[in-house]
Amino acid sequence: MFKKRNLLVRSGFCALLLAVTTASPQTAIAQPTPGLPGAAAITAAARTDSPADMNLALVQAIAANPRRVDDLVAFATAQAPGHRDSMVSAAAAAFPAFAPRIRSAATGTGGASARSASATASAAAPAQSAAINAAALPATAADKGKWSGEIDVGGSRATGNTESEQVNAALKIGYASGPWESTANVSYDFAKDSGEINTQRLRVGGNTKYRFTDRFFAYGLIDYDDDRFSGFNYELTQSGGLGYRPIHTDEWEVEVSAGPALRISERKDNGEQDVEPGVRGDLRIAWNITEDSSLTNTSSVTWGQERMMMENTTALTMKVIGQLSGRLSYNIRHNTDVPQGTDGTDTLTKASLVYAF
Repeated sequence: MFKKRNLLVRSGFCALLLAVTTASPQTAIAQPTPGLPGAAAITAAARTDSPADMNLALVQAIAANPRRVDDLVAFATAQAPGHRDSMVSAAAAAFPAFAPRIRSAATGTGGASARSASATASAAAPAQSAAINAAALPATAADKGKWSGEIDVGGSRATGNTESEQVNAALKIGYASGPWESTANVSYDFAKDSGEINTQRLRVGGNTKYRFTDRFFAYGLIDYDDDRFSGFNYELTQSGGLGYRPIHTDEWEVEVSAGPALRISERKDNGEQDVEPGVRGDLRIAWNITEDSSLTNTSSVTWGQERMMMENTTALTMKVIGQLSGRLSYNIRHNTDVPQGTDGTDTLTKASLVYAF
């Protein structure tokens, strides 16, 4: 009897030990694997129940440890399953090369095939982490920002039976930090034919965008135009509104925006100042034909109480060597109501060299 009871006790103890051993992985599914970098930050963000905090924590963890992307995504989605789609979108936008791997890890379908398929991306992880898409990060992203710009210079001169001169110069500077993107530009165009000036235009502008997501953004812009042959001493346009980027790939980008506008102008014929509230709409299409060539088309329409102004610019840019490119552009502008004796449509064709930095 004693032997049977002792055997029964031993059997029960083994069964209890087996049950505890098999249950422990299930209760620890949301716990980080030993030494998983970024797990503490992800856990802290999960407690706030904020999708923006979770997106930032996951993206920063992947940027610091790209080789653990599968484990980090799986852990983050286990911590906050309600924010899974938001985290997957943010991480995939920040690291396009890892996008299939991120989606597989989030849905639990990743494996050896997913890892081997992205082995090349893992080898290039340092470069990938340095190229994080800033638009995918929330406003709390602690980055130093990035400066960019280009200098555009062109000109020509003809002598002999006809004498003509043409000079055009432009400077564009951009700064991006987290969800903020700002650009400032200035351009000057001058042309003279047979000793008579027929083009003289100075333009200064600025545009700031705040990207809520990779697609939606808010913007504010200001544009000052001083064209000697436009019929106006100056035109100042201010606008702010919302925008959307329906297409954003390596080859194509399409961006539309619209919002209220205010245009202030001074007529040359009588010196009167016009203040017109209205609406402005913009459309930008960019096509990266190859790694060394691109085609862009930008359009804007401003509706005011008295007149409507439309402008379109098409530019083809091809790399020459290094940071130096050649650009051919065509600009057309139309005003529906201009002072008497002034043509409502102006065109400008330019060929120039562009240095990007």
